[in-house]
Amino acid sequence: MTLRGSTWNRGRSAVSCALLAPLAMLGASHAQSTEVPAAPQRAQVVIRHARVHACTPGHAPIVDGYVLFDGGRITAVGAEPIPEGSVTEGAHVIDAGGMVLTPGLWAGASTLGLVETLQVAATDDRTEYGAFHPEATAATAVNPDSDLPPVARNAGILSVHAFPQGGVVSGRASAMRLDGWTAPDRCIRADAGIVLAWPMMEPVRARWSSTTPEEQRKKRDEQLTAIDRFFDDAAAYVRASDADPDLATDARFEAMRGVLSGRERVLVDANWPGQIEAAVLWGARRGLKVAIVGGLGAPDVAELLRRHEVPVVVNGINRLPLREGDPVDAAYTVPARLHAAGVTCSIASGDEPAHERSLPAQCGRAVAHGMPHGAALESVTRVAAEIAGCGESQGTIEPGKSATLVLWSGDPFEVVTAVKRAWIDGAEVDLNDRQRRMRAKYMEKELQRRPAEADAVAPEASDAPAGTTP
Repeated sequence: MTLRGSTWNRGRSAVSCALLAPLAMLGASHAQSTEVPAAPQRAQVVIRHARVHACTPGHAPIVDGYVLFDGGRITAVGAEPIPEGSVTEGAHVIDAGGMVLTPGLWAGASTLGLVETLQVAATDDRTEYGAFHPEATAATAVNPDSDLPPVARNAGILSVHAFPQGGVVSGRASAMRLDGWTAPDRCIRADAGIVLAWPMMEPVRARWSSTTPEEQRKKRDEQLTAIDRFFDDAAAYVRASDADPDLATDARFEAMRGVLSGRERVLVDANWPGQIEAAVLWGARRGLKVAIVGGLGAPDVAELLRRHEVPVVVNGINRLPLREGDPVDAAYTVPARLHAAGVTCSIASGDEPAHERSLPAQCGRAVAHGMPHGAALESVTRVAAEIAGCGESQGTIEPGKSATLVLWSGDPFEVVTAVKRAWIDGAEVDLNDRQRRMRAKYMEKELQRRPAEADAVAPEASDAPAGTTP
């Protein structure tokens, strides 16, 4: 991926560029985290007496349960007591004391890792040039030294479905874990769907619109024709390439193989009912696996989505209603209405990467507006992993699955709940993010101002691993 910041200085003088470049580098340097990635799991871990939410369909939480994992994989799950002989010598046993254990949450449709500071163009690697660039892959652009993933981890978010942006076919989304030394270390699946921006189907009639309805319809038809032509050309290239191995390689069309074969999804960015309806019917006509991302208008076409088994990623509910006549809480109720209609639904934060931590609270708001708690939790674990093409190894607490787990002090969707411990592929991750360090710093400042009281203040208890700050 090309940094969008690489063109920020076009048209400026060489002298201006030379003067400003160090400032850009300084801003980028602030985005480098000092966090040390977790070492691989070396001994069996046993979590006992936890309220285990496995997030498997049709299974209630285990009120007093245990989970065993070794080598990064879950080996056993069940209700206490643990069968004799299951715990190996040297195992690390954790008594959860009734705390809640869930799979790690997924940040869906996110740019976490692709941009650090929106005001510093050199740290923004979300977009590529041109309208059609499916070969641009999010996994190759993720910054493993970003300071934002540790903050997201303290909200229970341990995986991200990273989306490139820009153009019509924006590139390939990638499923990434939020720990690791390099981008390849963090990659779960590089080819996790092609991101496609669908045009508006109905003209916008508003005072601020600078084009007439006729001009908007003409542009829409041109965009739809361009999309069809691109997919037709990609299919023709694949057929020709399969027939003639000596055919010159086209990186753009090679990146389309997974989508055309049905192995990957087309992740269609669409919010309005007309957009969603057109995209679903287009995908059905072409025999493509489609998922809708955005989805605020999806309840209006829920029957069509259910019939074609098209999942929806509701990309943020902390927003205004889609239309002026909608109820004030219309966006909050979208997940509940989709669930009631039998549409597979995932919830994403829809926020900038620095605020992905709002995801659990948004899920709580969806629950408060009618979505069952279990369905909301599955939407950001199992369902999100399945949409990213990682359902076979991620998203639930089952033997054989990745030991990517979060131990919470209480209900994950309550704002007062804290993440006490977290594991990615069995490795316990550091929860000492920059916000915790800043909190500790200014608590110390306050204590220094009141030395007599400081002596009487006991250290705050914490179940966090060594090296973390409560």
